[in-house]
Formats: sequence, structure tokens, C-alpha cells
Amino acid sequence: MRCDLSERSLDLFDALWHGDLNTYLEQADAGFSFVSPLTNTHEPAHEQLESYCKRVRSLPKILDYRVLQVRRIFETDEVCTILLLGNALDSSRGTIGFRCTFVWHIQPEEPGLVHMHFSLPLAPLDMPIDKLPVSVQARENPIILRDTDGHSHVVNRAEVLYLESRHQYTIVHLPQRQIRVRVALSELLRDFPDYFVRVHRSYVINVLHVEQISRREIRLAGSSHIPIPERRSKSVREEVLDAIIRARLVSERENSTPKRK
Repeated sequence: MRCDLSERSLDLFDALWHGDLNTYLEQADAGFSFVSPLTNTHEPAHEQLESYCKRVRSLPKILDYRVLQVRRIFETDEVCTILLLGNALDSSRGTIGFRCTFVWHIQPEEPGLVHMHFSLPLAPLDMPIDKLPVSVQARENPIILRDTDGHSHVVNRAEVLYLESRHQYTIVHLPQRQIRVRVALSELLRDFPDYFVRVHRSYVINVLHVEQISRREIRLAGSSHIPIPERRSKSVREEVLDAIIRARLVSERENSTPKRK
């Protein structure tokens, strides 16, 4: 079933564009969540989706759309995330970039849609890397951390797996070592880019190392398991997936930008 998820996501986006509620309900899995700029996030997902479809049914009369890219950005044995990037075309106002994320639950009989996030506007796909926020560009800049024994460590932020709060200390977890610093987690987090997401009062994870997300925990590279508060399971999943998407987009822009001599 995995081979058709990109095409299925394209079909669902077209259904969303035309306000076709029934097509979505047929695909929705248990625990389905929906986020868009036109709905009330405090309402249940199905009510948000119904409200959204009612509001956009007149949209095709005044707007058209063009999907520019379809990407499979995150995949495990249980989950596949598809990202659509494109433009809404308005003859009077020009184009507006959009982003639509589909998270599929892989099942033996039929994949089910567990999350959809539609957002706009989106920065142009060809935006130069030097126009991106400083917090994003910080990926390549090392940080110097002084541990509780007085030793200084040069650390590449992208290599950090997660940060853990222990009373007045923060433990910086890397693949082969741990560094304990006498700095509060909230204060240390200010020096890290936005692909670090706080998923628990005591934990901040680097989404670049996420391997699997479940309702109760996140598994990182190296078999680290980070707990998720049950009451925040849905919001944490959305924050982490959104950060993964942003990080992937920036990484691709960096790799495609010619290096200055």
C-alpha cells in the first residue's frame, strides 16, 4: 500500500480543495487530527474538518491550485508522512504558497489517515538561505558548553540527541557521551535552533534524530526513548512533525544553495 500514498495524498488534497467531506471521512483513522488556519483548534477534528469543507466549497470558483512538489519525508514500519508543497493561484493577487502534511498509519489491510495539517502562506521555495531566520541557520554553528567539572566541550548542535532537565542541571545527550551543565533547561534551549522541540517538562528532543513516534513516547537514534505526557500526545506529535518538515525543507535549501568561494 505504501507505493500509492503519494497519489492518495494528492487525491485527498483535491477533495479538501473542493470541500468533499465524505472522501476524508472514508480515509480517517481512529484518533484523526486536523489543523488549518480556517478552523477552531479547540473543536474536535471531525467538526473542524466539516466546518472547513463548508467554508471552502466556493473556493474553486475564484482560485486554482498547483502542486509543485510531493515528498515522502518521514517513514517507519507504522507511519508514513507525505508533504505537499504548492501554490494557490489568484488572478488578482498572484500566488500564495501552501503546505499540506498527511500522516498515514500503515496497516496490513488499508492505510488510515491519522493527521492532516494545512497551512499558508509559505515562504517561496527558492528563498535564499541567508533570508531564513537566524535560529534555523544555527545548525552548523558549534556551541561551547562548560560542564560541572569545569571542562569546556565544543558541541555541534545537530549531533545532540536530546536535552534532559535534572533539578538545576541540564544533561546534554550525544551519541557517545553526556555533558552535565549548571544551566536550567529553559535557559539552555535559547541557544538551540527550532528543530529542538520541548515534548515534556524535562525533555527537549532534536527532531533530526526521531525514528518513531507513538502515543506515549518518542524513539530517537541510539534507542533513546523519551516519554510524552498522555494529555499532550496529540499536540506533541503535531509540533514534532511540523519541526521535522521545517528542518527537512531548510536542509534541502542548504544543499541546493551554491557555496560561496
